[in-house]
Amino acid sequence: MEPIESEGRTVAEAVEAALQKSGMRRDQVEVTVTQEGSAGFMGLGAKPARIRLTEKRWGPDSPAPAPSAPSRAPQRPPMRNSAPRPPERRGEPRPEPRRQERRPEPRHEPRPEPRRERAPEPRAPQPQRAPEPARPPRERSEAHKPVTAAEAAEACDKAQKLVVELLKLMAIAAPTATAAWDADLERVKISVESQDASMLVGRDGRVLESLQFLATLMLSRGNGAPIAVQVDALSYWEKREQAVLDEARRAVETVKATGKPVRMEPMDSSMRRLVHRSFSASPDVTTSSEGEGPWRKLVIRPKAR
Repeated sequence: MEPIESEGRTVAEAVEAALQKSGMRRDQVEVTVTQEGSAGFMGLGAKPARIRLTEKRWGPDSPAPAPSAPSRAPQRPPMRNSAPRPPERRGEPRPEPRRQERRPEPRHEPRPEPRRERAPEPRAPQPQRAPEPARPPRERSEAHKPVTAAEAAEACDKAQKLVVELLKLMAIAAPTATAAWDADLERVKISVESQDASMLVGRDGRVLESLQFLATLMLSRGNGAPIAVQVDALSYWEKREQAVLDEARRAVETVKATGKPVRMEPMDSSMRRLVHRSFSASPDVTTSSEGEGPWRKLVIRPKAR
């Protein structure tokens, strides 16, 4: 039989397809994996698994191995003293059973008294060390530098080309992207238009989050400071940001009326940053974050006067 090459999503699928073509069993062939399959990341860079199937060759004097017959369970050797008892004869007296000899009881020796431990001797008081003076706080070596107009234009151009290339690799039909610089949050906002825009939004914007995460990493590579990229489709992020800001404004009014802090629902870092910067100049309230991981939330408190 000539070698048969086959491919599939996994090695098991490729072997099964090759066996169906050859009409042979798995124990009659040899399988060589020529390429391991890879699912890639979000469908990018996926590779199929490839194998080569050849018939097993046996020597001229040794026939092909026949299926082994089921082995029989080994018989247990007869147990000792298992010989059949001779039939009892009537009229003969039975032998009396042996009487067990009574063993002498062990003598109980008195237990030794527990050893008394000596009380620890009192230690001399050690002299207390004088408290160390508090260290002065570290000063920031470099202040935050705002992004210039030239740097913003260059970042928008690179981000636009990068997002369009990623959309083409994702097989999005005829994608077009428009980039603009958001000076308030210092980020690049990209609006995508395509007939497959609903696929980009996905469930709760998770596909958009993954896409802008990759774009931010790739754009920030080689730059002195990272530049955030927001990828929007069907105005998903615009509507969500507006809803979060409306909720934050209602919380601010509640804080002003009651004088007590208000904790908002857990949200991601981009939404918390939006609320922080929107109310950073407020004379009445201050914002902070508390919690860890997905439960991290934003707290609005009255400003101390």
